[in-house]
Formats: sequence, C-alpha cells, structure tokens
Amino acid sequence: MYKHILIPTDGSRLSEEAAAAGIELARALGARVTALHVVPESGAPALDRWAHRDPHIETKLDQVFEKLGAVYLETIREAALVAGIQCECRLAHGKSPHEAIIAASLAEGCDLVVMASHGRNGEVGGLLASETVKAATLGPVPVLVHKTSRAAAKQRTPARAAKK
Repeated sequence: MYKHILIPTDGSRLSEEAAAAGIELARALGARVTALHVVPESGAPALDRWAHRDPHIETKLDQVFEKLGAVYLETIREAALVAGIQCECRLAHGKSPHEAIIAASLAEGCDLVVMASHGRNGEVGGLLASETVKAATLGPVPVLVHKTSRAAAKQRTPARAAKK
C-alpha cells in the first residue's frame, strides 16, 4: 500500500498529534517517513525594517525560523526512531506551505501526506485549514487529514479556556 509518507509540521500540538498518527501508520504499513517544515519567506515589511533599524532583519528572521523548524523536525525524527521507523527531515522555504508540501511530496517520491487540520475558523472540528485543503485538492498525492481526539479538542475550545 503506502511506502513513503510525508509528514508536514508547523510545530503546533496538532501537527505533533498528526505526526504521531503518521508514524504509527508508517509502522503498521512498514513504510518510511519524511518530515517537512516550511520556513515562510519573510519579506519583512518596511515597517519591521524601520522599527528594528536593522537592514538585515529578514536574514535574522529566516535564521530564527530555520532553527525553530529544525527543532520541530527533530521532534518527529525522535518519535520515528522510538517507533523503529526510518525518517528523513527536510526544511523548505516558500511563500505558501501547501505549494512546498506538494513539491516535497513529488520530489521525495511520497505516496501519502499525513497532516493536521487546524480548523482555524474558531471552531475545532469545523472547516479544514486552508493549507490542508489546498494540499489535498491541488496536489496529486493523497492527503490523510488527521483530526484530533474529542478530548483534546474540548481542551482547546475558547469557552473552556475562558473558564480556567
């Protein structure tokens, strides 16, 4: 069935949950995994450059985002290692995460993408995040959308957060 699974991550808890599910699926199928983090092209607005009075702010931001991405990828690599799964890590740069995810899935020869749905419309379990939808509908590689458990979703609802 599936032999090579791409697992994109943005470092969020939802992405980590999706990564764990993707690793478990890979273990069950005897597949290997490639983890991907997309570093956004900074293109720092003129206001940021002015406020920081640093003409190199874009380069510095890129370095920070790359370091964060390396941490996110290492988390997935360690989880795969514990599960006995072969895992490669890739850091990509791009304006849109879905384009980088599609490009990486093709370049790496992946036959499945496992990614989270953030549901950033204010309601967990609602509409899929736009990057997930775009990767699923615009790319040729199948996308398995990992939805979080109900218990975890209840912990994240704004109403519950306000009660704490």
